[in-house]
Amino acid sequence: MQQLEAVRKKIATTGDLLSVVKTMKALAAVNIRHFENAAKGVGEYADVIEQGWTVFFRNAGILPRGARDGIAVVLAIGSDQGMCGQFNELARSEAVKAVEELSGAGHKVICWTCGERVRGALEDSGIEVDLNFRVPGSLRGVNTIVDEIEQNLEEWRNKRGMNQFTIVNNLHVSDGAKVAARHILPLHKRSGSTKWDGKSLPMTNVPVQDLFSNLFREYLYISVYGAIVQSLAAENSSRLAAMQVAEKNIIEHVEVLESEYRTTRQGNITGELLDIVAGVEAVVGG
Repeated sequence: MQQLEAVRKKIATTGDLLSVVKTMKALAAVNIRHFENAAKGVGEYADVIEQGWTVFFRNAGILPRGARDGIAVVLAIGSDQGMCGQFNELARSEAVKAVEELSGAGHKVICWTCGERVRGALEDSGIEVDLNFRVPGSLRGVNTIVDEIEQNLEEWRNKRGMNQFTIVNNLHVSDGAKVAARHILPLHKRSGSTKWDGKSLPMTNVPVQDLFSNLFREYLYISVYGAIVQSLAAENSSRLAAMQVAEKNIIEHVEVLESEYRTTRQGNITGELLDIVAGVEAVVGG
């Protein structure tokens, strides 16, 4: 009976674990849709900013020159939570490549992270992390984190000579895991920016410096915001895949436990019947 009770407890515990996995799976599926929509929205806004750059180049034609050598910041976006497969490892690997590339070009590289997991992975690789930002748990929290990152970028640009900024993040794509390192700064003149789809050429009476400042601020914001929501969508997609595998394994384990329970119960019943038969034979024989 003790063995039967132990198997019964295992089945109950495994069933509770299955409920947790199903809940996490459902939450991940819902979160993916939210972050996908946010990424789509920021992508549409990015198109508007791109048109703004076209107006800028038609009126100014040049970008303010920055120093060729200086501090390069690499921001690696990962997760604060586990159970998302190779998500953080992919970000770590691409961030290491970006750091090595910039260091080889003569830059002093400073590494920032968004997420404790990727921070730990980078530090295990021997890369010191100067700043770490928390990963927002919802869309409401994204703006706060983006503002924090922007404030630090502004300080490093104005006071410490930072002129290179690269973001490393996972992308939510349909054909599997993908990670990208995008060089946000320095700005480069857009190829094909002289083309304009409309019949009238773009013109503006906004001073060139003001136009540049406004576009630059919005460009920086959507670059960081877009990278974070893309990463969050990818994180939840990785977690959904991990939970699907876990759910399958748990269901198979439950089936094994239930089979063991039936076998153990049948063995106990058979043993009890044999004891009864033996007792009857002893009484009759006596």
